[in-house]
Amino acid sequence: MIRNFTRRTALASLVTAVALAAPIARAETMDDMRFGDVATVKMMDKNKDGMVSKAEFLDMMGQLYDMKAKKMKSKGGVMSSVEFDEFAKYLRAGA
Repeated sequence: MIRNFTRRTALASLVTAVALAAPIARAETMDDMRFGDVATVKMMDKNKDGMVSKAEFLDMMGQLYDMKAKKMKSKGGVMSSVEFDEFAKYLRAGA
């Protein structure tokens, strides 16, 4: 009886450990991604040289700006000060 309890406890611990170690589902599109998921060398490094150039960085920031402006329904490709504050919070929070 104690042996079965020990096996079940060990199995439950193993299942829990595997579940916790499983990768978290990633967003399907850039619109769904958090800033922390986008602001990585892997995402920005378009030419795959292992480094992020200024142009690659600015390209990604431009994409983020466009994505957030679209989501906020900004008019004419510009953000109001309130919208920009929301965009800045997104960048700071990484959410």
